[in-house]
Amino acid sequence: MKKADQLAIRYRAASDLVRYERNARTHSAAQIEQIKASLQQFGWTNPALTAGNELLAGHGRLEAATQLWAAGETIANCPVAGEVPTVDLSHLSADERRAYILADNKLAENAGWDVDLLTGELLDLRDAGFDLSLTGFDAGELAELLDPQPPGAGGGGGQSLAERFMVPPFSTLNARDAAWQDRKKAWLALGIQSELGRDAPAYASASEHQKAGGPATQHRTSVFDPVLCELAYRWFCPAGGLVLDPFAGGSVRGIVAARLGRQYVGMELRPEQVEANRGQLGVLQPADPAPAWHVGDSRQLGRRLADVEADFVFSCPPYADLERYSDEPADLSTMDYPAFLTAYREVISGAVGQLRPDRFACFVVGDVREKRGTGVYRNFVADTIEAFLDAGAQLYNEAILLTAYGSLPIRAGKQFAASRKLGKTHQNVLVFVKGDWKRAVAACGDVDVSDDLFPEAED
Repeated sequence: MKKADQLAIRYRAASDLVRYERNARTHSAAQIEQIKASLQQFGWTNPALTAGNELLAGHGRLEAATQLWAAGETIANCPVAGEVPTVDLSHLSADERRAYILADNKLAENAGWDVDLLTGELLDLRDAGFDLSLTGFDAGELAELLDPQPPGAGGGGGQSLAERFMVPPFSTLNARDAAWQDRKKAWLALGIQSELGRDAPAYASASEHQKAGGPATQHRTSVFDPVLCELAYRWFCPAGGLVLDPFAGGSVRGIVAARLGRQYVGMELRPEQVEANRGQLGVLQPADPAPAWHVGDSRQLGRRLADVEADFVFSCPPYADLERYSDEPADLSTMDYPAFLTAYREVISGAVGQLRPDRFACFVVGDVREKRGTGVYRNFVADTIEAFLDAGAQLYNEAILLTAYGSLPIRAGKQFAASRKLGKTHQNVLVFVKGDWKRAVAACGDVDVSDDLFPEAED
């Protein structure tokens, strides 16, 4: 490699510089705004790196500067509008240039922080009245660094993420983890029998694959995972808030809500399921608010439950016709997909309509394949997101729930060899917000993970 004898800064017209078309580094609109603010405060302090007319480093700065000039603003250290300081690296080979473009971005990411020194610097700047947003840290990060709270008060305080939030609040939730499974066993040991009420002829004749279609399984029937349910309530529902469940199904979501002090109102089409759910109220404590299960068509939520104002909408809908629950014509699981989707959107619209402003909603869904013909996925997850968007809610979080393998290892080999279809071991957890997310977060308050739900298990 030929070495550069001396690096020199040369001012060049930004319009002459050619952006590297395979630049893997992305710059969101929000980050460009941050760079613009930095240029306005500090000026252009870091030369762009070029090789001839090719831009190697400085894509974000160049975009931000171009926008500022277009708005008629000036930038310190750029005395002529449209010209930027550059350093030429033409001595690098073509491959070295490509590698340097990656290294220039990645090496900076590999650095860490001395949190104590970082906090001290930020505190000094705050005390001096400096705008800390210019440091690149967002409001949440600054709050975490500058306003620590003692253990148990909702802040860091030296606690692990699991201690603070039950499980780390990542976009992958691992239901296979030993601690998760222990927690699930403790919930079920209360006497929850969500599979009761599933003895209708249509369900009894369902295939084993259909019966394994829900987010968790127990024996041979779909059982909603109580740990996922607990997380959803603790993370996204205000303490003492009202939960609206338009596809109530079994008893889990209602019982977990009650044990956590949340009011629960669920709508379920099948009377036998509601009767079975009500028969399990004995597992609750005297102070727990009794769940209210109503028999009816969820498309009529607004009429049947007109007085309900929900603080959280939470449900696991039928996955189209994957698992058939009854022979009722109004049962969405009996419909072909276009009819299902029309009814499904109507339910979501009604549920969002009864959700208070500035509150969260969560649906647990999984994509399903067409049963005949192509066998391709129906895109049910995307259809769910679109239905919420059209109902006036915005997608706020998405997570993948890694579910237990069950009998999949036995079935996967034959299935994959015959069709190249991957064995599915996850569900999608979609969280939406209606209104202002900051107000929704404030309404939820600190995440409370105090645990007195299973006193017998602790003895």
